[in-house]
This record gives sequence, structure tokens and C-alpha cells, in this order.
Amino acid sequence: MSQNPEAVVRGFFAEMSTKGCLLSSVRNWCADECRWENTGLPTAESKAAMLAMMQGFIDGYQLDHIAVDMPSIAVSGNKVLTERVDHLNKADGSTVVSLPLAGVLEVRDGKIVRWADYFDPRPFLPT
Repeated sequence: MSQNPEAVVRGFFAEMSTKGCLLSSVRNWCADECRWENTGLPTAESKAAMLAMMQGFIDGYQLDHIAVDMPSIAVSGNKVLTERVDHLNKADGSTVVSLPLAGVLEVRDGKIVRWADYFDPRPFLPT
């Protein structure tokens, strides 16, 4: 696995974009102590909490994979800043929601240790 922060982040999102690989992307690319922050949603304080939150998305939205479009990426030391559109997709390929967002991921020793996404959380709130 690469130590290069940009390569780690690109690998993480590439795996996440693969059908059926949401949980494995977290298992393979995130450190045990990884913190996952999402605007307006609870923060996951560990890889185990991240996997539980991801499983909640899988169960609640019949989510299968997240197709990630990344028009911009920048690296500063171990921090990788992304401009993305995350397309949350079901196994049949239908899109639950497409979220434009900005993210900051921190990489240490070839693993993601912090993943923070900034977006409008209204699609996830009860109507």
C-alpha cells in the first residue's frame, strides 16, 4: 500500500466506487483510530464506528457503492483536500443522492487517520 497521501486517498475512493466495496474500502484504507466527520451528522471516532455508520447507510438506503467524481485534489504535507461529487448508488445502479462536497483527509503511515466532509446534510434529514 502506498505511503503517498494522494495515492492513498485516490485508492480509497476508487475502492469505494467499486460495487459492494464500501466496507472493505474503510477496512483497507483507514487506520483503527481514524475519525470520520460529516457536516450535520454524528462523528465516528474509530474505524469500528466508521464501519457501523457505513453499515447504517447500507441498510438504511440500500447503499452498495459511492461513485466518486473528483474534479479537484490538492495535497499539503499529509493532508489531501478534495472537491467531489459523491453519487450514493444502490446495487442496481440507481442513485439515492448525489452530494457535492469538499473533504479533508489526513494520511499517516499509508492509512487515513481523519476524514472530514463538508456538505449540505439536508438530503439525510427527515422531511
